[in-house]
Amino acid sequence: MVKKSVCLLFSVLLLGVWASQPNILFIEVDDLNYKFLSRAGEKLAKTPNIDSLAKSGVYFENAMCQGMMCGPSRNSLVSGMLPHSMGFYRNGQMKSLPEGVWTFPQALQKAGYYTSYVGKSHIRPFGGHENMASGMGFDHVQCTAGRAVLQGALKKGKPAGNDWYFTHLKDNGLLEQFAEEIGRPSTLKEDDYLDGFFTCATLDLLDGYKEKKPIFIWLNYSLPHGPHDVNQSYLDEYSEDDMPGGEPAKFSPPEKLVKDTKFARSEDFLKNMQSAYCGTIDFLDDQIGRLLKKLEEKKMLDNTVIVFFSDHGIMMGGHNRIHKGTLFRQVTNPALIVCCPGSGRRGVVEKTPVELLDLIPTVLEMAGRPELDKRPIKEGESLLPLLTGKGTFKRPYAFCEVESYVAVSDGRYRLIKGEGNHLLFDEVNDPDNLEDIASKYPEKVAELSKAVGQWLDQTGPVLPPGGLNKQITKK
Repeated sequence: MVKKSVCLLFSVLLLGVWASQPNILFIEVDDLNYKFLSRAGEKLAKTPNIDSLAKSGVYFENAMCQGMMCGPSRNSLVSGMLPHSMGFYRNGQMKSLPEGVWTFPQALQKAGYYTSYVGKSHIRPFGGHENMASGMGFDHVQCTAGRAVLQGALKKGKPAGNDWYFTHLKDNGLLEQFAEEIGRPSTLKEDDYLDGFFTCATLDLLDGYKEKKPIFIWLNYSLPHGPHDVNQSYLDEYSEDDMPGGEPAKFSPPEKLVKDTKFARSEDFLKNMQSAYCGTIDFLDDQIGRLLKKLEEKKMLDNTVIVFFSDHGIMMGGHNRIHKGTLFRQVTNPALIVCCPGSGRRGVVEKTPVELLDLIPTVLEMAGRPELDKRPIKEGESLLPLLTGKGTFKRPYAFCEVESYVAVSDGRYRLIKGEGNHLLFDEVNDPDNLEDIASKYPEKVAELSKAVGQWLDQTGPVLPPGGLNKQITKK
């Protein structure tokens, strides 16, 4: 009864062109370390447009993603399944989701939405990407692989003939230029560079949209995932001398927990990477500015919910490490921002621990159809109480995982547990998880360990890598 009342209140607040259902825009980015946003971190990169979203909505300071690499995170979110429910902890461990799997875009279709997917995709529909629309619940699909995958295909001499972005480059005589510039800053025009191309496609979608129903757009940028090859003018904005470099940890983590990361080979290498990373974020922020300008031109800002987040973060010098696939804050924090017109909560920094899977019940309540969530294990809790200030968000912890390890946060303390190891961090005083304090706070370790055990019991079974595909093959 409480949830229905909150949903009704939210619908009243969001009255717009399409009665009580707002438009919904997901802006998902790739490999964004939250610390590099000027709103949340050390003001390393210039991000005025992302900052404007935070000022207009709620920034979830202690959000956690579920998967620590692109594939696990994105397939978890679209299906609502946890990585351990798929046996999908690292890229390459799952070929496809099951045939007929429930997805939240399908539910939004049933709720009356026109659904669109634009940009990078590591989602794995049953039967391949040709089933992205019918299998995942999208009315409109324009997708391609990320920049690193596309460049890898060219290096092997195997450019995908029907790839959306490659087709654009070939049709415009740009494929040779794209190939020749691998490893160097791009000289392609803004709308021909991959992420600018995604923006242009989304702007065209908004300009041409004539349906008399609300629209859901899931826009997936490839940036700031490497290679950091935006135009040189963006790279020139940032000096290596202004970069923080590395941060050594005061403990030695279990090898399996960090096996997907590696130590930076030098401080100069790290600062060079950080400055180039800032340039890519700067370009990305400009693309978001273009989107916001278009929504304003179309008079859609007052009835569009904007959700900005990364699939996961990346180690960019924390622990003197680079890459991802681990459970430290730099990787697990997705920099989640939600802007709801009329909600009354603007410029709020919310400290409650939340998860990306909370977006599923949130958008279904926004659509007024929470009963369309047909998952057997309904992980996630609606964020509406935190967005509107009405009602209660009841879950006290947020969880994320990689193979053999689980992290849990209560908003102050993070426990990483697995293989008999317990690492505890005070994220108020040590947000970079540099000092393990488990031995100092055994009661907190016991409390959070119990929470992990209960979560695993409630959400099991825990599948081994590739476990879901083995079940599909047997069937």
